[in-house]
Amino acid sequence: MQGKLVRLERPRDEDYELMARWFGPDAPAAVMAATDGDVVTAEEFRRLDQSGGLRQFAVRDAEDRTVGAVHFKHQGPVGGYVLGGAIGDRELWRRGLGAEAFDLLIDHLFHARNAHRVQFTTALYNKNVLRLVTGVGFTLEGILREYFYLDGRHHDGAVWGLLRHEYYAAVEELKRTDATFSLADAIPEEDKEEARRLLAEYVAGPFGKTSTGLLLAAAGITPAAGDQDRTQDRPHDGDRQPGAGER
Repeated sequence: MQGKLVRLERPRDEDYELMARWFGPDAPAAVMAATDGDVVTAEEFRRLDQSGGLRQFAVRDAEDRTVGAVHFKHQGPVGGYVLGGAIGDRELWRRGLGAEAFDLLIDHLFHARNAHRVQFTTALYNKNVLRLVTGVGFTLEGILREYFYLDGRHHDGAVWGLLRHEYYAAVEELKRTDATFSLADAIPEEDKEEARRLLAEYVAGPFGKTSTGLLLAAAGITPAAGDQDRTQDRPHDGDRQPGAGER
């Protein structure tokens, strides 16, 4: 998943070491991401990722440095996902890296994994994430009172959600207002159109030359009357071989 500033890739072994450092107790990224602050080893991150319980992506910059991590996991009915992650080092915050990483992850979930809904929870002391989320179309769905604990007291959290039709409405608006915007497809639209054309030509061809026609002929079965105008090569009754049940 490639953006202008960063790309998302499956983690390398050394990335799990970085995650363990970034999201450990009292690490700046862990505080801002509102993790529980437990000690999690690199091997635990690896096992969790490989089990599918939490799907991780390394965030890499233009110089191929791993600068952060984002993740998703299933929640609720089919098509529901929860997001999380952060840019690891404080000096890289507020440069647009995290915003683009989450944009790429959201695109992946809706456009490649058929998501119906994505959500994430943020602490109400995280002004950077609040600036981001209030400007990209997420809906505030609820306040979690005294949900997080930091600096000797509890802080409220906020749950934000985005539905599939809201996402694609935002995509259409971007297409209308930004000539440089494009939503990356796994297969270009022109290739899909070419595949459809090839299938249409195949189906429109002589019935006896299609795989179905050949199978029916091999089985000694005459096509239905409605298929007669599609081919001059169909088996004639006089040429019909007895089926297995007629021998």
